[in-house]
Amino acid sequence: MSENKVTEKNRNKWLNGSNAFIFMLAAIVFFTLYTLIIDAITPASAYEVRFESESVNPNAGKFYRLYIDDEYNHDIDYNRYSLTDDAGNTDYKYCTLIDDAARLTYTLILSGMLLIVIFIARDSMNATPFTMKNINRVKAISLLQLLLGVLPGAVRMLMSFFRFSYYSSTFDISSWYMFAIAAVIAMIAFIFQKGLDLQEDVNSII
Repeated sequence: MSENKVTEKNRNKWLNGSNAFIFMLAAIVFFTLYTLIIDAITPASAYEVRFESESVNPNAGKFYRLYIDDEYNHDIDYNRYSLTDDAGNTDYKYCTLIDDAARLTYTLILSGMLLIVIFIARDSMNATPFTMKNINRVKAISLLQLLLGVLPGAVRMLMSFFRFSYYSSTFDISSWYMFAIAAVIAMIAFIFQKGLDLQEDVNSII
C-alpha cells in the first residue's frame, strides 16, 4: 500500500471520527433542548421538592431532591429552588426551567467551542495550522470561553428577576477560572498572529 493511500486512509478515519463527534454534540444539544421543552409543558403541580435521607445509606445525611410526577429526578441546590415571589409562593417548575435554560446556554457555547476546534483540526490535516483563518477561530474560542463564564449566570439572573423580582447567588470561583482561561487562549491567538506576521515578512524578503 502506497504512502498516499495510507495518508488518505488516515484522513478518512479522522473525518469519520470528527463527523461522529459532531453528531454527538448535536445529540447533546437536542436532548438538552428537549428536556427544557418537556419541563415547560409539564404542569407546575407535578413538581415537588423533598428533603430526605439516602435510601441505600441513611447515615450519609439528608438531601433536597426534585420529584416530577412523584418520580425522582435529581438532587438539587435548595438555595436555587427556595426562591419566592412577592406573595411568598415558591415555583419549583420555574426554578427547574431556570436550571434547564442555563444548562442549554452552557451546552450551546461549549459545543460551539468544540466545533471550532474540529474545524481547525480538519483544515490542518494537510496544511499548516498557522493561518489567519485559524487564528481568528482561536480568537472566537477565547470569546466563547469568556461568554461561558458570563451567559449561563446571566440567564439565571434575568429569569429570576422576571419571575421573583430578585436573584440569589453565591460567589463561584469557577467563573474567574473561565475568565483566566479565556485570557490565556486570547494570548495564544496573539502569539500565533505575531508568528504568522514574522513568517510573512521572511517570505516577502526571500
